[in-house]
Amino acid sequence: MSAVASSYYDCDEIVEFNQIRHGQLNSRIYVTDSTIKTPNTFHDALVQVALAQGYGKIIAKVKGSQLVSFLKKGYKIEATVPGYFGSEDAVFISYFLDKNREQSEFSQQYDEIVAEASKANPWHPGKFNEPVQFRSCNLTDIRALSKLYGHVYTNYSSPVSNEEFIRTSMNNGVQYYCADYMGVIVGCLRVELDTDTSNARMYDLGVMTQFQNQGIASALLNKVKQFLQLQDIKYVYTLCLATSLPINKIFSQQKYEFGGRLTNNNRIEDEFKSLNLWYKKLAE
Repeated sequence: MSAVASSYYDCDEIVEFNQIRHGQLNSRIYVTDSTIKTPNTFHDALVQVALAQGYGKIIAKVKGSQLVSFLKKGYKIEATVPGYFGSEDAVFISYFLDKNREQSEFSQQYDEIVAEASKANPWHPGKFNEPVQFRSCNLTDIRALSKLYGHVYTNYSSPVSNEEFIRTSMNNGVQYYCADYMGVIVGCLRVELDTDTSNARMYDLGVMTQFQNQGIASALLNKVKQFLQLQDIKYVYTLCLATSLPINKIFSQQKYEFGGRLTNNNRIEDEFKSLNLWYKKLAE
């Protein structure tokens, strides 16, 4: 196994022929590669990296057929996307080196938020009093995206407002979609395609403060769904703060299904936060 470099924000590296994402801020390894050929050997290598870096958690998205091998090693199932890999489910499993991260004292509160969000009426397109256009972004939008994310995410687990970070992610295939108000980007969402499947992950949904509570986030989410359907994306999933009723309600209203919760997964504002997973099937 090659040496793994220390990084404050998450960075991508290869361990035992599988891609991982890891960093000191989240104190976590996230396995981004679902084609794990030797689970036992791979787990041992991950633990070595985690111990060397002082990480508290390992999380992986694996195929259902690989699940038992990891459960025997002490992993816990945290979330599931049924049929994500065709005939197989995608199962999010976690291994906790820091036992304090394994449970959350707010679990009941999080469950109540999901229950409340699930009662919300389905979303219907609304009309905007202002001229808002929903579109895909390109390299000319980098500065505007940087300003928006700098405004929305003031203390976040990755440098989403850094122009070079945005440029690199775009060049690596991450798609950005925005709400454009008369030439000004007032809302944004990022999409990362899954290279192993015809699926995608959506994240970092943000709307400028003065444009919030107008339905822009929901409308942008719906428009992105249409963009992804044109790319033959079959499944989409997202992670959002378990503490936020409004953001969980947005996904529930658009008929996303609740898939589980990643406990104490990201450090935001100097605390580990739990994230709810929502998923939606876009095509048969």
